[in-house]
Amino acid sequence: MIDNNTKDHLDKVIKAIDDRIDSCLDAREVEAKKSTLTSKTNNTLYNFIKKGLIENKNNSSKYEIKAGELFTSESTGDMVQANYVSGIKSAPFESDLRNFLPQATTDSDSVVVNRAVLTNQAAGVNEGATIPTSTNALTATTFNVAKYGHLFSASIEFLKDVEGASQFISNQITGGLVEKINDNIITQILANDTAFSAGSFADAIESANQFDVLAVAINQLKLGSYNPDVILVNPTDYVKMLLLKDSNNGYLRGKTGDSMGGSIEGIRVVQSPAITAGDYHVMDSGRFGVWYNREALKVEVGESSTDFAEDQKTIKATSRGVLAVFDTGAAITGDFTTDAAALETP
Repeated sequence: MIDNNTKDHLDKVIKAIDDRIDSCLDAREVEAKKSTLTSKTNNTLYNFIKKGLIENKNNSSKYEIKAGELFTSESTGDMVQANYVSGIKSAPFESDLRNFLPQATTDSDSVVVNRAVLTNQAAGVNEGATIPTSTNALTATTFNVAKYGHLFSASIEFLKDVEGASQFISNQITGGLVEKINDNIITQILANDTAFSAGSFADAIESANQFDVLAVAINQLKLGSYNPDVILVNPTDYVKMLLLKDSNNGYLRGKTGDSMGGSIEGIRVVQSPAITAGDYHVMDSGRFGVWYNREALKVEVGESSTDFAEDQKTIKATSRGVLAVFDTGAAITGDFTTDAAALETP
């Protein structure tokens, strides 16, 4: 028979083990199972130790309690909690094409650009002869500031209870707005550019490819005294250029992966799905134009319509601006297939 001191000692051991078990269990599992788990553990553990001590009586060997014998699978549920990854994972958006253009601010709702066309009559003049007169034709072109915006609705519970919800909403609403601004920038370029011209390279290049087309477009700009600094292409066309091979099956730009380094002839290449596959734009961005910000892109949170009654918030993103084109000759636009055919030898 176990004496009182031994019993008290066992009770303390049981309590310490129970406290250890409780601290390892999830709070919700403890509340759901504690009434049955605790009583069963106390009774089972006490009887287990009591039985072992009685059986070991008068035995010279020390009494050992093995963990595998002491703890059995009495509980259910996940004993190890899942590793919860913070935030909400979503698909990426396009890069902001405004970052590749000069930017300025305006307080007006329109931007007026005076474009000059010089008729150059400069010439060598004999002494006493009449000096020729050159003229500048000025054309005022107005670009109206456009407004971009859209709304999201989100429940208060979602914003408060879901980790990273606010950042997720901000990223989504901003990214969606940028994609529409990108579309407008490409539309403005297409409406205010100069078409590709093969010039002296027409019917002169054997097996003409995308690199040949871009080289001639760069040359076209330089003949107009421009300094091209950016090439806009669709990502698919960029990869097609990476994979071009010579007659010996060698890559034209070296090993795939480090072949172009993001530039062609030292001119930065910008890839964007906003550009139609097959099209390209070669630009002297500083002379082509400027993006004028009337209101920078901002995200605001408020209540609209029935939001208060429905425990919702309305998230709004807006921006106002316009691409004012200074010089239409500073951007060359073309189609790779059509322009390569114009360069190809008969």
